[in-house]
Amino acid sequence: MAKIRNDYFKLLEEQANFCVRSSTLLSEILCDYTALSVPNQRAKMHKIENAADELHHHIISQLYTEFMTPFDQEDILLLVQLIDDITDALNQVVLKFYMFNITDMPVYVPSLSKVVDKCVNALFAVIKELKNFKKSEFLRKLIVEVKKVENQGDDIFVEAIYQLFTTKKNYDILISHKAIYESLEDCCNQCEHVAEVIEKIIIKNT
Repeated sequence: MAKIRNDYFKLLEEQANFCVRSSTLLSEILCDYTALSVPNQRAKMHKIENAADELHHHIISQLYTEFMTPFDQEDILLLVQLIDDITDALNQVVLKFYMFNITDMPVYVPSLSKVVDKCVNALFAVIKELKNFKKSEFLRKLIVEVKKVENQGDDIFVEAIYQLFTTKKNYDILISHKAIYESLEDCCNQCEHVAEVIEKIIIKNT
């Protein structure tokens, strides 16, 4: 019987760890934010993203030559792409701060960014437990936690947009702050999407 040559669970965990590293860096940037520091911080984030891309390409190249995988190759391929999308989304937050030259922190960014970090780490816990997908009730609880945290992010996002459009602000601030909030919410949405895909994989393979 052919054997699986690569530990795809470990590779997915390594890939998800880049999401955690990006989220941690984002938290550090926003905790002590200054517009002048953004170009340097953007370079740090880009370095993590590049390393994540290299692992992404490595996993795909291994899949092309693998005869046996723990579940369908197309499902692994989808997960690899979606996890990479989270790293890209986190990078986009920093890019938005740079592009719009944000000098004053949008009011709801600190609370929303904390939820983003919590959501990324909750998803990392899911992916770390994925190797036990055939017999883990704990994995299902972890998936529910990702969805719960994402809902917290939705609540903050709705309130942030409401306050943004009900207080007097100039057009530049309105557009830039809205973009920042949307980019943060997208990070949470991406995490929930990965959790939902994993949930479907579990149902399909058990």
